Amino acid sequence: MMDAKLIYANLIMLLKEFHRNKASMFFVLLFPIILMLLFGFIFQDQGEMEYDLLVQDLDGGPNARNLTAMINSTGLFGVTDVDPSEEPGQYLIDHKANAMLIIPEGYSDQFDAIMLSRTTGLPVNETVSVKIVYDPANSAAMTKIGILNSIIDGVNKGASGAPDVLVLEMETTVSDDFEYIDFFAPGIIAMSVMTTALFGTVGMNTELRQKGILRKLATTPLSRSEWLLANILYQLCMAVLSTISILLVGMGLFGLRPHINLFLPLFVLLNVFAFSGIGMLITRFVKDADGAQAAANAVMFPMMFLSGTFFPLETMPDFLKTVANFLPLYYVNEGMRAAMITLDEGTLMTSTVILVVLAIVIFVLGVLLTSWKHD
Repeated sequence: MMDAKLIYANLIMLLKEFHRNKASMFFVLLFPIILMLLFGFIFQDQGEMEYDLLVQDLDGGPNARNLTAMINSTGLFGVTDVDPSEEPGQYLIDHKANAMLIIPEGYSDQFDAIMLSRTTGLPVNETVSVKIVYDPANSAAMTKIGILNSIIDGVNKGASGAPDVLVLEMETTVSDDFEYIDFFAPGIIAMSVMTTALFGTVGMNTELRQKGILRKLATTPLSRSEWLLANILYQLCMAVLSTISILLVGMGLFGLRPHINLFLPLFVLLNVFAFSGIGMLITRFVKDADGAQAAANAVMFPMMFLSGTFFPLETMPDFLKTVANFLPLYYVNEGMRAAMITLDEGTLMTSTVILVVLAIVIFVLGVLLTSWKHD
């Protein structure tokens, strides 16, 4: 039979231990507050969400203007006009946008001809098309397509006659015929490598500290930089195994067809260096295992949600979009996707340079701040 007094005494002991551990208290209490603030800022205006939509009017006629006005009047889109001379695909890349609606030349005349044919019985092409060029990897673009289809359904219901008048054609910004799994995989790899490197480093370092092994390393010829590099290389081995597993499962079961080039292992390497370094910095300032794990969670979860892995940045407030530009995982996601799917040289170069600088800075900080004397 269980002794209630022993249970109570053990509970009090654990609570006192938690109270004495200020670092653990800070991160355990801070983490849910961070999540609440994060989701609160993301969803506080959810009922008033407005998406940006680029519209290129090649027609300029009254029916084209009416369609643009109808889209604008829904309150779901903030319409931005694009000059007819711009090439849609390149414009989307240059402005980091994800969708552009194109109203073709002759749209107004063709729309009027269809409506006239329905009253006179004259033979004429029974549909007129508008086109949306979009980034299939972006969930916000897919949402925009859904909204536009609803608007077009409204136009068709308002037109006389049963057959549809207006049709939405879709064209992706990617030349190859990729499936959604191809766009999903880079984010999964980036997130998996991040969690492997961050929590692997935090778990290993706290265990070595608690066993007193780190203190004994001060008596060996091993330097701090050598020890730090060896730990990062170990996490790299784990990350490579994780990446290969994801690719094999994706290609074997789901028809994943990524571009395999030197940038893919490069971004895995930089991801490991950045987050292993962050893990080492965490365990330098947070000594116990519980506090270190809580601190790692406080770093990881905001990074996951603010880097565009799950939520499109377009739906977030402007200041959170700015925050995303300072997060390593954002550039890992962008770089991975560019390396495996879009082959966008500008994104590849930008992400590579930023991650190289970040990895070097974190490694140097880890070397400077790692001290075996106090462990």
